[in-house]
Amino acid sequence: MTKPHAEVYAPEYGPSHFSNHSPMALLALKRLGGGEQQLHSFKSESLKNLERNPSEQTIAEIKEDNFEALLGKRQNYLGYLAYFKEHIVIGKDLPKLDVLVTGVSASAFHALIRTAYGLDAQDISEIAAGLAYWADSHLVVVAEDKTSVSSSRDTIAALGDEILQNKLDGELEQLPSNEAIFGQMGITAGDELRQSYIQRAVNVTDPFLDELRQLSLKLFLHSNNFTALHTVTASHAARLVLPYIRDQETFIRQFNAGVTAAVLTIPNNDFTIPTSAGQYKILTVEELQKRGASATDSHDIKFVYSCLEEYHHYRDTRYLEAASLWLSRKS
Repeated sequence: MTKPHAEVYAPEYGPSHFSNHSPMALLALKRLGGGEQQLHSFKSESLKNLERNPSEQTIAEIKEDNFEALLGKRQNYLGYLAYFKEHIVIGKDLPKLDVLVTGVSASAFHALIRTAYGLDAQDISEIAAGLAYWADSHLVVVAEDKTSVSSSRDTIAALGDEILQNKLDGELEQLPSNEAIFGQMGITAGDELRQSYIQRAVNVTDPFLDELRQLSLKLFLHSNNFTALHTVTASHAARLVLPYIRDQETFIRQFNAGVTAAVLTIPNNDFTIPTSAGQYKILTVEELQKRGASATDSHDIKFVYSCLEEYHHYRDTRYLEAASLWLSRKS
């Protein structure tokens, strides 16, 4: 019997820890209307770059007494995968999510996104893979002594607008780094000035996903940036995962802190005042489905899928603008 993808292939590959998008992009491609031949070709191409999991002899067993101690060590994926496969029951609360929420920035939200795709497909192996990836790459961006909620006058929108204006004014430039996005987020979180914004983000007065997904969308439309793209796809993922989290407020606060950390890594020059007139065509739902279904890049496929799913859920036409803007880079 063929082993599930998650048991064969690692969640990351290469020295830069690129995320394995293959199972997620295949689901999105199929939902967008990709044909069998295209699905087969995409799968064949995507598997070429992936790394296989190490032998079973190297697996550390994850138990209740070491679950939290090994979070974020980035070498225990298979142990966490086995743990979650044993404890997941479709239709029930997902195990350990209330422990994982503080590290929702894991691998620049890729672990959250993979968990959501597993839920979308109702695939236990992929749900377990996402949660195992989340545990293995667990990334806390809020300073430990600042995790308790304190009084604040910041709303998600107001704080986001303040950071956006600072970026437009040439302030809060990204810190020098050759790291991947999650590494840059970690460096940003370690800076005293930028940590102050992250602390304000975790203490907002309105910890609601609708406010945060609108901020992520706005920041993307002001930048058309690769990192900002991930905050939009992560917002889609958060909507799918949220019903399985008991302490939803803490999750939103931590997610907002992660989005803030991610935005602070974006170069100031990427931010502009958006004007769509004459710059790119805003595509229809049908046109976006066609472009997404014919795409070969996993980020293009997933971003179009997320934007269409969010558009259908919220009826916010800015998602059509966002997908069209991103695809215009390759027109």
